[in-house]
Amino acid sequence: MQASDFIDYFPEVELPYQVEDSALVRRQTDSIGFSIFSRFIPDSILLKDFGMVKPRIFPLGRVTEKGKETYLFAKAVGGTKKVAYLICFDKKDNFQNAMPLIRAGTEANASSYGSLDKKFQITTYRESKNASGDISYKRNVYIYNSGGNVFNLILTDPNEEMIEINPIDTFPRKNILSGDYIKNKENMLSIRDGKNANELIFFVHFEKDKGACSGEIKGTARLITPTVAQYKANGNPCALEFNFGTTAVTMKETGGCGSYRDIKCFFEESFPRKKIAKAKMSKRK
Repeated sequence: MQASDFIDYFPEVELPYQVEDSALVRRQTDSIGFSIFSRFIPDSILLKDFGMVKPRIFPLGRVTEKGKETYLFAKAVGGTKKVAYLICFDKKDNFQNAMPLIRAGTEANASSYGSLDKKFQITTYRESKNASGDISYKRNVYIYNSGGNVFNLILTDPNEEMIEINPIDTFPRKNILSGDYIKNKENMLSIRDGKNANELIFFVHFEKDKGACSGEIKGTARLITPTVAQYKANGNPCALEFNFGTTAVTMKETGGCGSYRDIKCFFEESFPRKKIAKAKMSKRK
C-alpha cells in the first residue's frame, strides 16, 4: 500500500467538519490495521495517549486544501480511552504532523469537539462541570504552519484560571507537599496524596512557544527524601524528578519522556505554589 492509497481510504468530507465526543463512542466496523496505520504515521503520535497499547484505528474523514495539504480525521480506541486526531500530509503525500482534537473516557461531566473550518483553522473545545454546577471551558484555535510543520496556536479563550482541566483536582491533599503549583495559565503542576505517605499523585501540563511545544502527564511519584520525589513510567524510559522548596517545586526530566511531549521541549520547569485562601473569621458580637 502506498501513502496515496492510505489517504484515499479516508472518506472525503466537506468543510466545515466537526468531530464531537459522541463520535468517539459510536460503534464502527471499518477499521484500519495498526500495522498499516503505523507504516505512515509515527508511533510517537499514539504513544502519548495509549502508551504501549495498540489501539484500533477508524477513518473518519479527509479534506484537501487546493494545491496544499491534506487533512485526515482518525479515531483511535484502546480500552476505555478514545481519541480523535487530525493528521496532516503535504501535497506529495508525505506525513507532516498530527494533533489530538478531542479525548473521551478520561473525565466525567465533560464534553468536547474538534473542527476544521473553510479557512482551514482548527478549533478544539472542551467544557467541564464541577460538583457545584460551575462550567469551565477551553477553546483553542490553531493554524497549520507548513514552513515549520507545526500547528500554531493563534487564539485561546478560557473562562478558568487554569486552562487545562485538572483530572486529579478532587483527590485528597493532606500531605504537606500536596497542592497546586502554577506558573501561569498554560503551565501548572498539581500534587495530591498517594496511597501511602511515601507516594504523591501528580498531573503536569506545560505549553511553550505560544503552544507550539507542549507536554502533559499524570502519574505517581515516590518520595526518596522528604523533599524529593521521583517518577518512572512503566513500559518506557520516561522519568521525572520533583524537588520541593518552601514556596515552589522544580521539575526535571531525568529519562526520555518523548511520548508525553513534543520533540523540541522537555519537562523542565519551576512552579510556584498557589496559596490557599483562608476563610475569614466572623467577629463575635
